[in-house]
Amino acid sequence: MTSGLEPKTQQGSRVLVVMAKRLVRGTVKTRLAATLGEDEALAVYERLLLGTLAQAELLRDTGLVLAEASADGGGVGRAAGPGTEPPSDLAGPPSDPRAGRSDRWLRLAQRGDTLGARLAGVFADLFAGGAEYVVAVNSDSPAIPVAYLEQAFTRLATVSPRGRLVLGPAADGGYYLIGLDAATWNAHEDALTALLSSSPMSTASLLTSTLRAAQARSLEVVQLPLWMDVDEPADLAVLARLAGDAPLRGDTSAGLREMYLHVTHRCGRDCRHCYNKDAAWDPGELTTTEWKDAIDQGVALGASSYVFIGGDPLLRDDFVELLDHITGIHQAHARFFFNSYVDEALAAELSRAGRGLLRPLASIDGPRAINDELRGPGSYDDVMASMVNLLAVGLEPVANTVLVRPVLPGLTQLARELRAAGLSRLHLILPHQAGGVAGGSARDASDLTPSGEELLAAVKELLVTAAEIGLTVDNISSWRRRIGSRNDLCAAGCRDLAIDPYGRVHACVITAGDPAFVAGSLREERLETIWRTSSSLRLLRAARARDRAECLVCPVVDACGGECWVQAHYAARAHGRAGGYSAPFPYCGLVRPMLLELQAAAEAAASAASADADCVAAGACRGQSAAGAEDYALFDCI
Repeated sequence: MTSGLEPKTQQGSRVLVVMAKRLVRGTVKTRLAATLGEDEALAVYERLLLGTLAQAELLRDTGLVLAEASADGGGVGRAAGPGTEPPSDLAGPPSDPRAGRSDRWLRLAQRGDTLGARLAGVFADLFAGGAEYVVAVNSDSPAIPVAYLEQAFTRLATVSPRGRLVLGPAADGGYYLIGLDAATWNAHEDALTALLSSSPMSTASLLTSTLRAAQARSLEVVQLPLWMDVDEPADLAVLARLAGDAPLRGDTSAGLREMYLHVTHRCGRDCRHCYNKDAAWDPGELTTTEWKDAIDQGVALGASSYVFIGGDPLLRDDFVELLDHITGIHQAHARFFFNSYVDEALAAELSRAGRGLLRPLASIDGPRAINDELRGPGSYDDVMASMVNLLAVGLEPVANTVLVRPVLPGLTQLARELRAAGLSRLHLILPHQAGGVAGGSARDASDLTPSGEELLAAVKELLVTAAEIGLTVDNISSWRRRIGSRNDLCAAGCRDLAIDPYGRVHACVITAGDPAFVAGSLREERLETIWRTSSSLRLLRAARARDRAECLVCPVVDACGGECWVQAHYAARAHGRAGGYSAPFPYCGLVRPMLLELQAAAEAAASAASADADCVAAGACRGQSAAGAEDYALFDCI
C-alpha cells in the first residue's frame, strides 16, 4: 500500500484527484503566456486551479487528492502524505493551492515522463492505496459543475460486466475528466496503462482515440456532458461569462419560444445520410402522459410552437393525441417531419387535429432515382402521394431537402416536380456530419458532404429555376430577414429546447442521443429547473459567434450570427479537429456570398432593417430558427 494514502483512501471509498502543475511562473498556460505574458498566465491558471479545488470540496464522502507535477511538468517519486514535505524539486512554490483549504486534501506527486503515463501512475497509486472509485479531473477548466462530478461517481458505482471508463469530453477534443473503478483497473491494469500512456494527450483527437482504444479492449465507456478547457486567449471571454463577469446570450426570464419533440427513434427508412442513424431504439420512450406533461411544462415557460421529429413521429400510436393536446388544449402551433406514407384517412385526421395551426414537413431529397438511392426504394412515391393527400385536406407541406452531394445535380428537377405537385415551399438543409454523414464505410462523409462552393453553385442554379416556376426557397427569406439585425449563433438553448424520446433535454434536436449535450432529464427534474440552472445550457449561452477568429473579421457576421454551431461541431470532429461552440462553420462558402449579395441588395434599395435594440442589449439570439410568430413555416434550424 502506498505510504501516506492509507488513512485517506479506505476500501470502498471515492477519491477525486485534481491533476495539477506547480504554481511556478513560466511553466503554466504557455499558449496564453505568449499573448498575455507569464504573470497573467500564471494568474489565470491559479484562478482555474482554485476554482476546481473549491468545486471538489463540495463533494461529500469523497477523498480529495491534489496530484502535482514538477515545475517542468514532469513526474517525480511516489506519494507524499499530508504531513510529509514534497521532494526537493517540488519545494518552494510561490504559493500552495491547499493553503486555507479543507484539511481533506492529500498531496500526491505525479510520476512518469508523459501526461498519460503520469495519469496511469496516479490511478495505480490510488487504487493501491485502497480507493474503490477514482475520478481524475484537469485543473485548467472553468469550475467543473459538481453535478458532473457526482454523475461520474454514480456511473462508476453501477456494475458493468465488461469494465467501465467514464469520460468528460472537452470542447477542444480532449477530456476534462476520466474515471475508473478498482474492479476495472485490477482486471485491465496493463491494458489501461498502455491506453493512457499511448494516448495523444493535448490534441484534438484525444477523445476519439480514447473511445476507439476502449472499444478495442471491450470496455464500456460512459460520457458526461461537454465542458471546456481554457487554453487560448479567446477562451478567456467564455470564462468571464461563465463566472458572471460578462453577460450570457439570451435571458432565461424571456422564456421559451419553441420546443422540438424527438418523440421516437423508430423509423421505417434506412437513409444513408440520417444524422440520427446510430441512435438505437429501446422500449423506454416517454409515455403519452409524460409527453403531455412535457408539453404543458413547455407552455408554462412560454413555448407557443412545437415541432415533432424523429425517427418518424407518425410511428407513435399517440401522435394525433399529442397533436390534439398542443393545438386544442394550448392553441399552439405545430409542425411535424415525416418520410412515410400518409393515407387519406390519416390526412383528414391530421387536418382536424391541426385546427389550422399545423404544418407538415416532408422529407424528400431529389427526383425518384436520387431520392430512393438515399432513402430507400419507394420513398419518393410514398412522400409524393402523401403530399397529394395532405393538400387535399388543406395541409400544404414544406418540402425539406438535405443537400448532400448526390442531391445537388437533381435540385432543379426536384423543384419542378414539387411545384407540379402543388407545393409552394422548399427548405434546404445543410448536412450535419454526424450519424450517416459521418460515415465510416466506403460511402462516408467524403462522398456525401459537399463544399460550400459546391453548394453555392447548386443553390444559385436552383434559385433561377425557382423564380421561373414560382417556388419559394425559404432559406433565402430567412437570410434576408437577418440583414440589418444583430444575430449571435442560434436560438437553441436560448429560446428553443429539444426533448429526446427518453425525456433527456437538449438545446438542439440534432444533438439528441449525444451525451455531450444533455442538459438534464425530465424524469429527474422539472423543465423549468433545467432551463434556468443547467450547466450545459449555461456553457452554450456563454458562447458567441465572435469567439471564432473567422467570424470576428467577417463582414456579414451580424447577419449570419455564426450559423449553426451543431454543424460546426460535428464537422470539426469528423475531421479530427477541435469541436465545441467555437468550431468553424463548414459551409461559409455558401452562406457568406449569399448574405453579402442580400446585404448589397438591401443597401442599394435603402431598406436594410435597423438593428434590433432589444436583441443587442440583451445579447439575445435571433439568427437561425428566427421565425416570426406570423409564419411558423419559415425556419432554417434543422
